[in-house]
Amino acid sequence: MGPRGYGAVLLAVVLALCAVVIPAPAAHAGGAEQEMDAYLRERMSDAKAPGMAYAIVDRREVEHIGTMGKDGDGDPVTARTPFLWGSVAKPVTATAVMKLVEDGKVDLDRPVRAYLPDFTLEDRAAAARITVRHLLQQTSGLPEVTDATDRFEHRRDPYRSAVAKLADVSPLAEPGAKHIYASANYLLLGAVVEAVTGRPFAAYLRTSVLDPLHMTGAITTRAQAARLPDGHGYVYGQPAAMSPRFDETGPSYGYLGGTVKDLAHFAMAHLDNGSFRGTQVLEPGSARTMHTGTVRIQDTHHYGLGWRDDDRNADLGTRTIWHGGAAPGYQATVVLLPEKDRALVVMQNIYGYFQAEQHVSTALGAARILAGGRPGGGESEDPMYQGLLAGLTAVAVAVTAATGWAAFRLVRPSARPVRWRRTVPATMAWVLAGLGLAYGAWFAVPESLGGSRQLIRLFTPDIGWLLAAVAIGGLALAATRLGCGLRRLGRSRAR
Repeated sequence: MGPRGYGAVLLAVVLALCAVVIPAPAAHAGGAEQEMDAYLRERMSDAKAPGMAYAIVDRREVEHIGTMGKDGDGDPVTARTPFLWGSVAKPVTATAVMKLVEDGKVDLDRPVRAYLPDFTLEDRAAAARITVRHLLQQTSGLPEVTDATDRFEHRRDPYRSAVAKLADVSPLAEPGAKHIYASANYLLLGAVVEAVTGRPFAAYLRTSVLDPLHMTGAITTRAQAARLPDGHGYVYGQPAAMSPRFDETGPSYGYLGGTVKDLAHFAMAHLDNGSFRGTQVLEPGSARTMHTGTVRIQDTHHYGLGWRDDDRNADLGTRTIWHGGAAPGYQATVVLLPEKDRALVVMQNIYGYFQAEQHVSTALGAARILAGGRPGGGESEDPMYQGLLAGLTAVAVAVTAATGWAAFRLVRPSARPVRWRRTVPATMAWVLAGLGLAYGAWFAVPESLGGSRQLIRLFTPDIGWLLAAVAIGGLALAATRLGCGLRRLGRSRAR
């Protein structure tokens, strides 16, 4: 996963100058498509994204495919280049679950325990009240961060072991009380699918959703993920290559992937209320239920069953049904504009925690162009990022210098007379300062960012490395200063 150095900076500059848009053979770029091409090239340059692919579709066909830049292997991005889609996996999983609802095998309002008897939380009574609908709507009360997701080791029964990890998790709200976005909800849905069908989730997903939608390049297994080129993260604001990661339970919540054409086909089916080129993959009523936001996120933004529903384009005469997602090194967004009979998918081979809004707003701005409007200014990088980088870098340098000086004094102690009243308080102050820095970097800062240390390393590697450096440096500073103090006090006693 480690970055491949700042050679990626040069790559980003070259790509920004040489980005190429390749239209699909069946379509010719018109005025709106040219405007979108120009907009996406500009946004790609702003985000320093090495590569991007997008598609415009209506209910019947893929109207236009555009590709720009290069993938992590240095090859031009094409319509066949695979990307990870992140949480765009959630509406795909919701589609698979709704197929089981239509078949009478799953009831949205039955408790999850009816399908997963071993599922529990620290609050066992709350776990017993969580229904399948709560999982789809993200109203189970589960927290956003748990140890059950983003696990990259091979396991014999990945869903069973992941569900067992939730047994010690404390819910943050009563089931059904409020929307709390958590990938563990969709991990559980993957486990429900396996329990109901008796098949691996990836196998059922392929036969029920992916194959009927001709999503032939979809990535659902570790073997298929091996063909992914490197994605990119940010290191001091510049793109750096990182090896793709894969969680075997991830296809149900965040590690599903594929080509731009694969995701375009999924968008077509939902734009046409479950129909794909004349084949009814999902009943219209099921699709409409999925698209209808019933759980409030904000006044104009609601969550349905795996889809976001908002009115950001109401002034242009259309609802906006969408979902974005990210996996380490990749970002994707799918947007439906039902009243305009258009949908858009955008995929980028870069992602950063502090650039998340910038990435999502790229697709939402392009969708506004597709709806006949202007994209607006778009979000930019979170200003906190540069401040945090500068602050942590300064602290890391200062701690390293202080530790180096303390180590030097440990080897070559000062010849000055020892004064207990000064040495003891000074030593204690240094030790406490070092321990405080270590605690802040290892626990307090990750908690304030709302993520685990692992997720910080995955989605903002430079901050993760700096936090680790400060934590280790703080412990080293405390140890060397304590050693210096004890040595000086020992010498004074010997005299």
